[in-house]
Amino acid sequence: MRARGVAATALALACTLVLTGCDLGFSLGFGGKSDGHFEGSELTVPVLYVSGGKGGVASQRITAEAADGGDLRIDITENDVSGVAPVTQSATWTAVTAATLLTGARPDTAYTFGFDARINTPAAGAVTAVGVLALYYGTEVQPGVALAGGVTPFGTVSPVAGLPEQVSAAIEAGGIDTILVPAGQRIAADADGRPVDLDQVAATGGMTITEVADVASAYAIMTGEELPEAVFPTPAASPTPLPTATGGPAEAETGAFAAAVDSALARADASLGAAIDASLAERSRVAGDRARALRETGEGSGAFAAAASAADLAAVAAADSVDSAAVDATRAAAEQILMDAARDAPDTLDVADVSLEVLGAAADAYALAAYAQTALADGEEAGPPAAALAQSSLARAQEGVDLRDALGTGAGALSRDADLDGLGSLLRRAAIAATDAYVSRAGEAPVRAGDLPAVRLAAFDAAREDLEAFAADDAWLGLALATTSFSRTVPPLVAQQSVRVPDGVDPTAAVRQRIAVGDEYAVRAVDALADAGADVALVRGALADATATATAAPAPGASAVYATPFLRARVLAFAAGVERE
Repeated sequence: MRARGVAATALALACTLVLTGCDLGFSLGFGGKSDGHFEGSELTVPVLYVSGGKGGVASQRITAEAADGGDLRIDITENDVSGVAPVTQSATWTAVTAATLLTGARPDTAYTFGFDARINTPAAGAVTAVGVLALYYGTEVQPGVALAGGVTPFGTVSPVAGLPEQVSAAIEAGGIDTILVPAGQRIAADADGRPVDLDQVAATGGMTITEVADVASAYAIMTGEELPEAVFPTPAASPTPLPTATGGPAEAETGAFAAAVDSALARADASLGAAIDASLAERSRVAGDRARALRETGEGSGAFAAAASAADLAAVAAADSVDSAAVDATRAAAEQILMDAARDAPDTLDVADVSLEVLGAAADAYALAAYAQTALADGEEAGPPAAALAQSSLARAQEGVDLRDALGTGAGALSRDADLDGLGSLLRRAAIAATDAYVSRAGEAPVRAGDLPAVRLAAFDAAREDLEAFAADDAWLGLALATTSFSRTVPPLVAQQSVRVPDGVDPTAAVRQRIAVGDEYAVRAVDALADAGADVALVRGALADATATATAAPAPGASAVYATPFLRARVLAFAAGVERE
């Protein structure tokens, strides 16, 4: 079945963070210039921010040009000796990654992002993405328009704190007529938590407020030009009907997926019988019910994704005593799967699709087992959950291996010219920047046992050097590990940067918009693979489960579940050399 149509070195007076080493030289076949490079080279955008409870307006000068030697280069500078804040670094890396994945722009580009003030907020992410897109398509950013909002890897504009203070600062600074804010934040909380009507504040300075849900909407207002609809399928303004997990004829569940779903659900049921954490046990039951519902609609691959989540949650719910020998065995078995990958590189899109599942789960198992060993030795509360989650991830990887054997070679040609090392380096560096941003805010606080996204992020961070060593001579393994690592940073970072919803404000409509954006962008990415002749059942399953998860509980941050299917789809497209028209 086709998919639905539907994140330094301080110098006096300036600080420059230079991240190099990406040898990226691909284009998906379109762009400002005939060779896919940028049409423009430099522009300046206003940046709204809050520091010490007071709003401010800064300028960001963005330049982009073909990089010498074909290496991606990102320099982030500011007029401050204290260094570029990790959250600013992360927002910049996510903006570049989003623009690259969404457009297919050539990443063999030298970027410079120069701020004339020190900012420590994700609120510059969306305007940075718009600026990169404007350079790519050769358009101009119109004067008098500002944008405050974060950005996700798949193009949604995410809520940010401090909007009342930022609007007041824009009035004081002058020169701004329109301020774009994330969908649902027309009424926002001030520093004291009180609701503020931004329209009323803006009106005192002769300005207007406009809500935007994705970078395409923001781009259209800031430049006066529309982005190609085929690339940026902006859903209608809220209220928007939520997508459904299926939207076409049901696919027949293959014996391979039936066995994988049965195995994962059996693991979940076995752990639930010994569960000691009632909250996690209930979440596992919800995921199990979701798996059964997806199975009934013929979404066997989606059912497997949901069932594997149920098994993970149940395993942690039952985590109590830990057998150190079992943790050692889990780590060794996961390492073997990763090592086997070097001798079994995929030769079709469908095999690559399953390979991403297997390698992602094996990387989870290895990282979690390694993290559990250290956490247990230090007496940290996250030790037992990490050990249980490692064992569940290993079982998921082994179920994936069985799927690979049962599904066969599949279809969809891979490109011999794809620079897998380069794309892997880009995603790996974005993951490092996002992790640094998360850690900078979390400080020394211990990882809570029940916060599974944070446990996974901490595990990947602790095992990063080991995983990079495994992939040193294997481009595909390196790309798969980088994809998994980056996808693991999105949910905990989104949760950490969540914004208070003022009393009396219903965020449902805005949440629905962001879910619709994530779904539609991921659907388009998967459809491009189907057009290349591949089934890519695992990434379609991840998408079906993400949609079922988000629509069942449309709460703030729900759209983060689309990070995994979108990233996997775009990585597969890169590996296949898929071109957009």
